[in-house]
Amino acid sequence: MNRTELPQTLRRSSKEVQAAFAAAHEMAVRRYGEGEEAQRAAYGELKQSYELATDHWVPKQD
Repeated sequence: MNRTELPQTLRRSSKEVQAAFAAAHEMAVRRYGEGEEAQRAAYGELKQSYELATDHWVPKQD
């Protein structure tokens, strides 16, 4: 997944967040195939370590 394919909030996020989402999305596509289900699964994985801060994703503060 290249940067231009990412949703806007992920494009405004750090390369670390972009890489985490891309890896999660790739795994989800292998499991569910392309589509909305893979997208939801990738976001679910991302939300375990990151949170949305207005218009970009940041690491969670525990």
